[in-house]
Amino acid sequence: MHHDSRDCPVSTRSAAAIAHAEQALWRMATYFGDPFADLDAAIEEDPGWVLPLVMKANCLLSATEQPLLEQAHALLDLAGAATGANARERAHVAASRTCALGHWREACDQWERILVDHPRDFLALWSAHLFDFFRGDAGNLHRRVARVLPAWSPDTPMYAHVRALEAFGLEESNHYDSALESAQAALALQPREPWAIHAAAHVHEMRGDHQNGAHWLESRVADWSGDNAFAFHNWWHLALFRLEQLDTTRALDLFDAQIVAGDAMALQHIDVCALLWRLRILGVDVGDRWQAAAERWSDHAPVAGYYAFNDLHAVFAYVGAGRLAQARSVLAAVEARAADADGGHLVRIAGEVGVPLLRGVIAHGEGDHAGAVEHLLPLRGRHHTMGGSHAQRDVIELTLLDAAIGDGRRALARHLLNERLFAKPGTPLTGYWERRLG
Repeated sequence: MHHDSRDCPVSTRSAAAIAHAEQALWRMATYFGDPFADLDAAIEEDPGWVLPLVMKANCLLSATEQPLLEQAHALLDLAGAATGANARERAHVAASRTCALGHWREACDQWERILVDHPRDFLALWSAHLFDFFRGDAGNLHRRVARVLPAWSPDTPMYAHVRALEAFGLEESNHYDSALESAQAALALQPREPWAIHAAAHVHEMRGDHQNGAHWLESRVADWSGDNAFAFHNWWHLALFRLEQLDTTRALDLFDAQIVAGDAMALQHIDVCALLWRLRILGVDVGDRWQAAAERWSDHAPVAGYYAFNDLHAVFAYVGAGRLAQARSVLAAVEARAADADGGHLVRIAGEVGVPLLRGVIAHGEGDHAGAVEHLLPLRGRHHTMGGSHAQRDVIELTLLDAAIGDGRRALARHLLNERLFAKPGTPLTGYWERRLG
């Protein structure tokens, strides 16, 4: 039996195929370069090896875009039809199939079973980590890593990236000092580790430490930008630090130069719309940027209604652009999705979170502040189940706060603002909300 560099069994006998797959795995972890080219090279070296097919499918699934599902299913069909796969590889095919069907929690459970037997299986850990994030499962974002970390050591290939995953999971679980320690441990081994840099940026964001957060990202630009598919998101974090300073001009400069440039993925569309919506709440005129943002979404099923977190940002774009009919079309697609008898994670979240959330945002866009409060307030404490980070979902809290002020509900607005004062005292943005309340 052959093994990869972390002693996980593989069915291929081709050292060249394994080397290409290892390079692809590094690219998947760091977002540097194109993993698909490496995976195609691995497939060329050994067309019968199923794991590169699964890795390609997982890359597509991690984009959370419905149009990519067909390609992912086709790859998994090829993998499932192949002979010669070992038990670990067959388990990977099964987990990815479950994920492709929209049963994300069950897929994470299947990847966990792989990790029980193969705790150094980075593909299983990376896949489960991303879909823990997409499900808003902060606990497993760090506990899943904790369960396997003792099996790793600093000389194990990909160890730095495991520590980076740990750092982000700890941050999302509010263990900020531990998150910084893990991020620094990862960066000591691999300075060009964007996920670790990103995790530390999140810590600064959650603490309202906008000055050190901006310095942190700016001081390491060479480590996370360049040929990196994740750079737009770290630029977005830098723009958030500018907004926390109420420096909307520099935030817009970053938007134009770094965040919207080359806007090609739903994950990037999300950051575009989230930043514009924050500026909208602050009363900043962003010109025709909303129209361009709206053009990048679909308001019809099956694209609309696939994943509630994406749908939220599509509605931001349509409302911001004044296209309320299209915003309601997205809502209708989510309502239809919620009525699906499938019952998978995506369907459940569409009904429990997606529908009331989109109704609240549309009401806000129509100037119906009372309606916005009615729909958004009950979601506090549970909208995390639709995925995204605490920093990303803060836009929902800001929308609710703005609606409460607009509806004249000063006691509620003060109640909400007190929480922000605890988390981010003394920032210019927090001061802005205090002045709004008087």
